[in-house]
Amino acid sequence: MRTYLKTFARMFKRHVTRLVSVFLMVLVSVGFTAGIGMSTEKMAYSLDGYYRAANVSDLILKSTSEQGFSPDDISLLEERYGEENILAATSFEGKDDDGSIPFEGLGEGVTRIYCFAEEGPEALGINKFEVHERYDVTLGQNEFVAYAERDTEQLTGFEGGKISFRYTAGPFSIKYDFVVGGTVICPLHFAKMDDVSMQFEGEELSHVIYLFNCPLLSAAMPKNDVYIKLGVQDTLFTHRYNEVVDAEKAELETLFPDAAVLTLKENFSFSSFHEYGEKIDAIGYVLMVVFLLVTLLVVLSTMTRLLEEERAQIACMQTLGYSPFMILSKYLLFALVGTLIGGVGAYFAGEGLSYIIYINFDWCYALPAYSMKAAPIFFILSAVIIMVSTLVATFAAGMHKTRETPAVLLRPRTPKAGRKVILEHIPLLWNRLSFKYKSTMRNVLRFRMRFAMTVVAVMASTGLVVAGLAVLDCCLFQNVGTAAMIGVAVIVLLFAALLNAVVIYTLTNINISERNRELATLMVLGYQTHEVDLYIYREIYITGAVGIAAGLPFGCLLCLFIFDLLDFGSVAGISWFVWIIAAVLSLLFTFIVTLMLKPKINKIDMNESLKAIE
Repeated sequence: MRTYLKTFARMFKRHVTRLVSVFLMVLVSVGFTAGIGMSTEKMAYSLDGYYRAANVSDLILKSTSEQGFSPDDISLLEERYGEENILAATSFEGKDDDGSIPFEGLGEGVTRIYCFAEEGPEALGINKFEVHERYDVTLGQNEFVAYAERDTEQLTGFEGGKISFRYTAGPFSIKYDFVVGGTVICPLHFAKMDDVSMQFEGEELSHVIYLFNCPLLSAAMPKNDVYIKLGVQDTLFTHRYNEVVDAEKAELETLFPDAAVLTLKENFSFSSFHEYGEKIDAIGYVLMVVFLLVTLLVVLSTMTRLLEEERAQIACMQTLGYSPFMILSKYLLFALVGTLIGGVGAYFAGEGLSYIIYINFDWCYALPAYSMKAAPIFFILSAVIIMVSTLVATFAAGMHKTRETPAVLLRPRTPKAGRKVILEHIPLLWNRLSFKYKSTMRNVLRFRMRFAMTVVAVMASTGLVVAGLAVLDCCLFQNVGTAAMIGVAVIVLLFAALLNAVVIYTLTNINISERNRELATLMVLGYQTHEVDLYIYREIYITGAVGIAAGLPFGCLLCLFIFDLLDFGSVAGISWFVWIIAAVLSLLFTFIVTLMLKPKINKIDMNESLKAIE
């Protein structure tokens, strides 16, 4: 048992490069898919936390008549939902220079004004305002406090001093002045741009003003807006939450047939933020399949080739009487350690990535506080798929090896039988190739499984690069999407590029390791260092080029799926240079990998060629 345990440490030391390859592949792919999935859940949790902290109303009842809601209507609602769950307000919309609203001093443009009986924004029990900025003001006689919605991409804010309101009833007339005491963020309007509710008769609103603590104004003006809190405990926008809200909406439409009943699904800030989360979720599922497919191909290739190199070790252990399970335990543990270390790193990478994606939405929203609630579903799903698939494949390949006799395993594997490759059947092309290129093409095409695995891996990673560039192109040059989606596209592009580089590095590194004796023999035969380098590089470039060529149509297919899920962009609208950039980037990664592996080739010991068993 002591000797058996020593072989573990030796195996890890001998194959540390392969262990690092497994770790990197799992880290990149699982980290990316976990980060995309986590960001979706984090957005949902953060939005729900914001909804509860601000005690946001679930329904808004808007009167369509000039009389608004009567005191009896308000009493009915308070009796049905509880007085603490009802907030009534009066709202005006229009311009003060055309007499459409009874206010003066609002400046140019369309203004929306809300009047509350409460003393200030802090006194609101429903739709609690966040005070963005407070001014130092002093109130005089018949003066009351007002707050303006903060500046956004749509609103110009309000920097005026006083807003005047004149109330007239027959011969009786009285004037009230409202002093702007600061700016606030209404939780129903935390979006910074594109909010369709910030429009009036086709014009963008210039200002939104909130008036507080004016008893006569509150008593005299009809209440035309009522905000209702239902107290649903289910997470916002879940199926159960929607069921409860839709049921109450139907009841209110029966009780108040002349009123409009709005839910948070009609609120731009909440609904658009939720929709972005769903879009990222959809992208995550599509890209998760591609990332995990590439990872599985590379990890499985790594483990099966490791078992092939360990033929002699397996034979020795069989001879010493170890059971197949004991023999396979070493390699299963190796695969498990690589995926576990990569998985642990991937979890933290996913957490960081989800936060980066989340803060990208700061361009569009006054972001709710980032939720620290755990969101492990995507991480667990992708990590388990990788781990189980790797262990099953390692076990299957190992069982195949343990069924062979020690005598067979101790002998080098019989070389693949030489035969013509497909190009040799095309004399017009084959006869024009020099010897070195004929040798290269034979090496590339004889090992079909290795060639196919490399091509598929490069194809998938190149397709991801195309997808990332295409979404970025749509946002930047077709003016669709938002700045937040630009950030997500950049993240997809970076991880796709990283995956592309890791794939090429891992597969090429394995290829070189398997061919140490072949390369050493070339050196003994007098090949110069740069000639040996090119002997390998030509194969890498040819295989990579085939993978890249296949990756472009695959990327087109990915774009079709993604554009359909995002509901914007089109393959026809992708700029022509996107395809060129994607191919150039993939070739650049391949070139960088060859430079990184050059020292490994140059360090090959020529004496290895003399140790080969003929």
